Amino acid sequence: MVHTADIIVIGGGVNGASIAMNLGKTVSNKVTLVEKGGLATGATGRSGAMVREHYLTPELVRMASESKRFFEEWPLENGYDLKFKKTGRVLLFGENDEASARLNGVMNRLEGVAISTLDQAETAKLLPDAQLEDITVALYEPEAGYADPVATTYAYAAEAEKNGVEILTDNLVTEITSDKGKVTGIKTDKGQIESSTVVNVTGPWANSLLAGLGETLPIDPIRVQMVHLRRPPSLENLEEIVIDHTTGSYFRTDGTPNTLVGGEAPEDMEETANPNHFGLNADHDVIIRYWRRAIHRFPNFRYATCRGGYGSLYDITPDGNPIIDSSTTTDGLFNIAGFSGH
Repeated sequence: MVHTADIIVIGGGVNGASIAMNLGKTVSNKVTLVEKGGLATGATGRSGAMVREHYLTPELVRMASESKRFFEEWPLENGYDLKFKKTGRVLLFGENDEASARLNGVMNRLEGVAISTLDQAETAKLLPDAQLEDITVALYEPEAGYADPVATTYAYAAEAEKNGVEILTDNLVTEITSDKGKVTGIKTDKGQIESSTVVNVTGPWANSLLAGLGETLPIDPIRVQMVHLRRPPSLENLEEIVIDHTTGSYFRTDGTPNTLVGGEAPEDMEETANPNHFGLNADHDVIIRYWRRAIHRFPNFRYATCRGGYGSLYDITPDGNPIIDSSTTTDGLFNIAGFSGH
């Protein structure tokens, strides 16, 4: 027996679950979400999950501002706990980036973001344990924070199911099918689902499903890594998220004395990966590299204890901005991918 749906959403990460939830609220069609494993078991579950309004372009600022309001209001209205915690977010810049950082701060404020531009002395008051000799300016967004990406995805999925969305986990999509340039559904390892509308929300896996349709998105699956450091008592009050643009690092508490340290310097983004076969644990040399960056910015991290780390995937586009568009080859197919870690 062939399964049918009016709209199929492929991908059970936070974006796929969000799309399914919103479709369930706004259309009367039968919506089916299909995920190859469990919800949030891909890149979503390994996300830094920062919730902020600050971005580099007005379009992304507007999207992020609306999303942040959603995180603050929707859970309370609907009885979900996304474990959103406001910590504040500090972006650090050296002399070479000072002018562009100040201009970016102005643009964000014009878009309504509550963000301040701080000099070195003001930054030192905010981060008293930081070494700031090479920092000339900072942007501070006090209302930013982080959420639990797994709890968020499951909340979206639960709300979607309330509105009639069917969620199929442990269903590996092997093909998006089409006929005469129009989408006809999908094939999975459990059978076929027919539909005239398919939404491809598979991130680093997007192109593997598009290949059979003659379409390729400008996306590279890049392996990235995160390191867990148990802070010493002297740093236990370090709650702010810190984005260090001089070293290409970011630091984020997880609500415990642990800090998650990630990297976005060019050397951290060079490993093109097979999304189906990549290292799930952090590499030793990366752990040392990230730890040294942490010590450079917060010297007392030399007394931290490393608690390991992990690998994950970014779906990187050339400009770092997401693709939210209809297919160029197949009517009824939509691609939502290339979020580049955002």
